[in-house]
Amino acid sequence: MKIRVNLWLTVFLFLMMLSGGIASSYVGYFMGREALKVVTQPDVSSEDFNKNQKPLGGEHKGLKIIKEKDILIKVYNQVHAENK
Repeated sequence: MKIRVNLWLTVFLFLMMLSGGIASSYVGYFMGREALKVVTQPDVSSEDFNKNQKPLGGEHKGLKIIKEKDILIKVYNQVHAENK
């Protein structure tokens, strides 16, 4: 029984796709494994949290809250200044 060329090509392509999938999963697994080696568990337990304790870095660590209206006014002025 003679096997046709189309069958050989189909089997060859299937084996190439299978080997490519295995290779990419191997690389992805080890890249993820290396990336997760640097991840550690937190030193502070959430059960030991004291409600009276202040945050370590201050209330907002220099965060300045800006009103949305001010931002919209600046954007509107900038957009319409370019059109002139």
